[in-house]
Amino acid sequence: MVFFYVVVSIIVLGILVTIHEFGHFIIAKLSGTKVNEFAIGFGPKIFSKKYGETEYSFRLMLFGGFCALAGEDEISNDKRAVTNKPWYTRLGIFAAGPLMNILLTFIILIMVFYFVGSPVPIVSSTISGYPAEKAGIKPGDEIVMVNNTKINDWTTLQNIINSNNGVKLNFTIKRGNLTLKKAVIPMTDKSTGKPMIGIVPQYRRSLILAADSGVKQTIYFSKMIILSLYMLLTGKVSTNDLMGPVGIVQAIGTEAKSGILNLMAFTALISVNLGLFNLLPFPALDGGRILFVLIEKIRGKPVDPEKEGFVHYIGFILLIALILFATYKDLVRINILK
Repeated sequence: MVFFYVVVSIIVLGILVTIHEFGHFIIAKLSGTKVNEFAIGFGPKIFSKKYGETEYSFRLMLFGGFCALAGEDEISNDKRAVTNKPWYTRLGIFAAGPLMNILLTFIILIMVFYFVGSPVPIVSSTISGYPAEKAGIKPGDEIVMVNNTKINDWTTLQNIINSNNGVKLNFTIKRGNLTLKKAVIPMTDKSTGKPMIGIVPQYRRSLILAADSGVKQTIYFSKMIILSLYMLLTGKVSTNDLMGPVGIVQAIGTEAKSGILNLMAFTALISVNLGLFNLLPFPALDGGRILFVLIEKIRGKPVDPEKEGFVHYIGFILLIALILFATYKDLVRINILK
């Protein structure tokens, strides 16, 4: 079982890291920036091949990877070194990795929603004893308006219900050729703690619906991650909830056992998490490099590349410490350490 978890995790994380580094790589190549090496993995080389000026390699530890740009953390006289490129070119190169992860999230979620279908505001069934059934809403009813808000998608309907717990809502529904009015008061569901009226939506398969659902779910994941990070930094959630490499491997394995679509959805969540985390303005992260580019633009002159490189080195050490701390928490959580 552990072997299964590790293998699936290597595949998932390898894909996410490769896509991330490919973002840096492709923009660097398109902008004429010299790329010394494009590597999948860290540590000793398993295989490497040089094409033109760039070495392509697979390394032993496949959980990571890198795109080594000429002049990234040092002074270089090479005109094609990244440090000698215009600020907007460097900004594009550094931002491309995280943005590729966010784009990958969107693509994965489109695939998921296309296969499972996207929820639409048409009632598939009602839950016995809940407000919708009591109000006379029936399977096949299409919800077209709530109060004065037109309902074009399931998300809009959900948001209205979630923000109006205990408040009477006037539903306009279409039932065949009839247009009906129903008053419904959302109630708190005991199992989820969320407002519900007790309807199950119909699902439809369409590329347009899948793309729309993919965009909305990507935005939802992003908001959830940003809120979680804010709560962690402000102490509103415990560091015990922090998930490290061991926890991620365990979670990936669990989702993989639940089915390919669950694994794909979880992969999308990890991907957008990776993209947003790397955009944080912290040294060694892409966001830290972007910050230095913006400081250069404001100052009108670049920061000494060697000094910047030292700052990123310190940031890298701190990130390693964070990973080790999260790993320790993972091991405690699964009772390997006490």
